[in-house]
Amino acid sequence: MTKRKTPEPVPARVADSPLKFENFGIDPEKHGEFKEAMLQAAHAAVKEYPALLETIKGTLGRISPPQALAAFCCYGSSGFVSNNGQQTEALPGILQHHCELLHAHVLSLPPNEWGDEPITPDNMQVLFDTMPKLSDTFFMQRILDGESKSSNEQELTALSLQERIRMHTHTVRNWGYYEQVVQTSRELYWPLDEKLVAAHGFSATDLIDTLSVLQREFEERVAAHMDLLGKVLRGKTAAGLVERYYKLVPNLVGSAEEMLAGLPTDLTCEQMSGMLMAHLDLRLLDTALFTLEGVANSAGKPEEVVSAILGTLSFEPGALEETKPEFLFLDNPVWEKPVISLGDHFLVPLPQAAFSHIHRIMERLAREAGLAKALEERRSGFLEQKLEDVFRDALPDADIYPSFKWKKDGQQFENDLVVVIDRVVVIAEAKSHHLTASGLRGAPDRVKRHVRDLVLSPSIQSHRLEELINAARGGDEDAASLLSKNGIDAQKADRVIRLSVSLYDLSVLSSSEQDFKKIGWVPSDHLVAPSILISDLHCVSEILDNPILFLHYLGERAYVQKSFNLLGDELDFLGLYLDSAFNLSALVGEADTFAVTGMSSTIDVYHEAISAGIRRPKPKMNLRPLFRDIVARLAKVKQPGWTLLGFHLLACADPAEQRAIERSLMKLRRFVQKNYRDPKHTSTMLIKPPETRKATIMFYLFPQKLRGEHRKIMAQLATEAIEADNLTQCVVFGRCTEDWGKAFESALLISQG
Repeated sequence: MTKRKTPEPVPARVADSPLKFENFGIDPEKHGEFKEAMLQAAHAAVKEYPALLETIKGTLGRISPPQALAAFCCYGSSGFVSNNGQQTEALPGILQHHCELLHAHVLSLPPNEWGDEPITPDNMQVLFDTMPKLSDTFFMQRILDGESKSSNEQELTALSLQERIRMHTHTVRNWGYYEQVVQTSRELYWPLDEKLVAAHGFSATDLIDTLSVLQREFEERVAAHMDLLGKVLRGKTAAGLVERYYKLVPNLVGSAEEMLAGLPTDLTCEQMSGMLMAHLDLRLLDTALFTLEGVANSAGKPEEVVSAILGTLSFEPGALEETKPEFLFLDNPVWEKPVISLGDHFLVPLPQAAFSHIHRIMERLAREAGLAKALEERRSGFLEQKLEDVFRDALPDADIYPSFKWKKDGQQFENDLVVVIDRVVVIAEAKSHHLTASGLRGAPDRVKRHVRDLVLSPSIQSHRLEELINAARGGDEDAASLLSKNGIDAQKADRVIRLSVSLYDLSVLSSSEQDFKKIGWVPSDHLVAPSILISDLHCVSEILDNPILFLHYLGERAYVQKSFNLLGDELDFLGLYLDSAFNLSALVGEADTFAVTGMSSTIDVYHEAISAGIRRPKPKMNLRPLFRDIVARLAKVKQPGWTLLGFHLLACADPAEQRAIERSLMKLRRFVQKNYRDPKHTSTMLIKPPETRKATIMFYLFPQKLRGEHRKIMAQLATEAIEADNLTQCVVFGRCTEDWGKAFESALLISQG
């Protein structure tokens, strides 16, 4: 009798994975050489700093600073959205913080030293080249400061962490997508309207409405300018370009013939395009100039209200003359006052910057109105309510417990939100605190207090309840009774997910868990709850619109954070999850720092398309059809333990491995169809993830004739696997070979004991 050969599993192929990793670093033997080169570069940059300041000052002393600032910000903030929603930046090297820095330097120059010549391409190129260098000097100076302060490893780690936080403050601006930021700002600050009107003559709603009008008109003007330029540049010859210029651009003096008569006859089309573009750029100042009457009419507000708003947001020329340039990197005054008052006009070179710093602006207004306490209370209440709203929308079948209070040993405890769904408990803390400029400039001990208040304290708060749940599951009857009175059956709380949610971007803190533990700021045995910006949490719930995916993301975030020093923000982490489900065990131990910056690109394109009025499919999780169908069916059927079944499935394989699993199951299906009559035929496929905390997954295939006993066989197979390999848990999915279009027939989760 010929022995039947068990089908070999199909190996995963690297080409099937959407992730491509690159390792980079410095050879330990060359570390000294690299360090010396960095120090030399830092010394050279810092030495050049005074010359850079003089270059900026000299340039602004020749050309019109308002014209230069308007043109710089226009090109620095402009982008072009294609029909598929892809955005291309006009000048990728110019970022918002460069614009804000130039804005401050314009205000640092006394108005009697302002130049009056029109801008030229050469002068603008000097600013485009110099401002990024000036900004980079801040980083270089921090390198030298760190080198001179300490040689102790722990102190160096603390300083490095502090510098990372400072760089984040210096360069990172947006805390959400534009429409999201505006909507959140409206919802957050409107309850203060009446008291702000009494103190300032305008409400928070008035302020946000006016800023929205400024941004909308600025965008329309810039778009009209770029559209006009594009139409002009369609000319096929130098003469044709001039003719189109005079035909399309209003209020020009002279004629196309007169202009051509005064120019060399051998000008190329490219040379003429450059000349006309430079001439049209003289009008860029108009994109950023606003009148009181014009803004009031557009906003539908009384002039006295708009006057009060623009007044409180404005600096007069020369207002920052006494400000030290080095202070502008971490505490730029234009963050709170992004407008320049120019007599009858107001220069607003970058209206969107006001929304980047709206929390800072509102803090100042509240403080001046004696409303600091009211603002603090409003932010706290708003954050707690938004947190609850996100979970109610994402998990409509869950039991939601806001302000979850419990008492132990006579001490009262409270958790901001507890969510119970199936066999999962989510414990979320809402913290509306934020990093302060004084904390960033101060000694490491001050930053340590920030870490304690913003990261460690809320994490400990959620951990207390998790410990209570674990105690109840371990047999503590008092703990079980206490939880039961509050709606939690501890014996069904198989998975606890903890997170902290904030109004501010604290990703630079939550991604530094390893460093915190290294220097003793966080206990080494404490698993820090991820800190997630509330707008990012909303985005995560919107993209991961299956409850299993949403909960699995939140549950795995803590482990990823623990395993790597991450460079990126929350939406970069989400982009990584879409491509991997955080199945990254092969990287653990290979690199201590993991840069995921830029992985949010598909999410960014989606939201940019929406803002531009372009319909675009929502980014999807990179799951193979079988895995996607199983997750969808679990969420639909909702059998007991459906969340855990989904978690374990998602954690067992990355996309390349999922494809290999699908192909192996096809081979196994054919084998079972031929050999199921043999009592000893192979009918299962076993997937054992490398991490012991993850469950083993089994697929059991059976023919229609064995349907009646397939669940019994599944339980037997799982029990045998647990006993044979001393597994903690085993998940089995049963699939019928004749009903292959069905994701699974039955699903079981068996635990040891």
